[in-house]
Amino acid sequence: MEQQNIMAAGMLHRMIREFTDNELAPLDMQIDAQGDYPDGLFDKVVNNGLLAITLPKDYGGAAFDYETAAKALHIMAIGNASMAVTLEGHFKTLEQILKYGDQRLKDAYLPSATHRIFAFSQTESSGGSNPKGISTRATRQGDDWIITGDKIMITNGGLAQVYCVLAKTDDDQMGVFLVDQDMPGFSFGKREDFIGLRGTPVGEIVMDHIKVPSYHLLGKVGQGLEIGNNAHDDARILMGAVLTGIMEHELQIAVDYSKQRKALDTPLYELQSIQEKIAEIAIARQNTELLYQHGAQLKLAHQSYAQVAAMTKSYGSRAAVRSGDMALQVLAGYGYSREYPIEHLIRDARAMEIAEGTVERMNGEITLKQINR
Repeated sequence: MEQQNIMAAGMLHRMIREFTDNELAPLDMQIDAQGDYPDGLFDKVVNNGLLAITLPKDYGGAAFDYETAAKALHIMAIGNASMAVTLEGHFKTLEQILKYGDQRLKDAYLPSATHRIFAFSQTESSGGSNPKGISTRATRQGDDWIITGDKIMITNGGLAQVYCVLAKTDDDQMGVFLVDQDMPGFSFGKREDFIGLRGTPVGEIVMDHIKVPSYHLLGKVGQGLEIGNNAHDDARILMGAVLTGIMEHELQIAVDYSKQRKALDTPLYELQSIQEKIAEIAIARQNTELLYQHGAQLKLAHQSYAQVAAMTKSYGSRAAVRSGDMALQVLAGYGYSREYPIEHLIRDARAMEIAEGTVERMNGEITLKQINR
């Protein structure tokens, strides 16, 4: 069985690499320039079964584990980080439904996750990503819940059709509820115009007295913060995989350029100053890969992985920005040109110093964990 799993994972990763090389990488610069996915591209993602990589077979999925899925996003991000982040947001949301969802909810919604995007929504204008500042309310009405509020800066906001939303059920209690775009009272708001990860839609949803059955509550009343934190931890592992892919792209560009260009009669790659930059990018890429793999392995072993996930995001995001800067320096004036993708790779990586918790917050969590050991 183990050998079969390894072979299946290998086949998935080969397929992802072919899809990335043929469908994503050629559109990477276009996606960044137009700030959206070209028409028909997302249909290809769906038709190739990429939304269902982590979905259990009972719901029509491929049932790959988190480490295998993370590697798939790593490969995809080499060609285009935006699409990898879109899948990251989908996968982390499915994880929360699988872990905390009522069986009726799973049966009703998870089969559609093969062709519908799912998103997790927590952030509000009143409190940023701090859940204590949210104002969205869920009020019990018989066997149902009535949800009212406004969520912003949602990864896949506007593209996703199904949302898990964090809401207050009381002044000091929170819960996570599943809402559907087809429910009365649901509408879309503003889409953000971010400078990086330009293909990934980040938007707003507005909920005006949406009625959902009681079983649309994930877990129990009072578990909202726990579920939100778990979603962040899952996302940070996958973000490490995306950041590894970004650094691999940066490394490829720097190496290829150093082979083609000369300083007088000396190839650039023979210069010690260039060698140091290429080596540092390669080391940072490898370190981030080891971190996300370790986090995924801890998750699979049902061991605590929150700290490693925080380390993955903190180290990986800063390393990817710095690696992009070093790659730009290798290319010199050409690196500063929009003709090459280096500048947008830096912008893509920069987003991940903020998303799913800032680097400063990650470092605070890591520090507290060390102090309380």
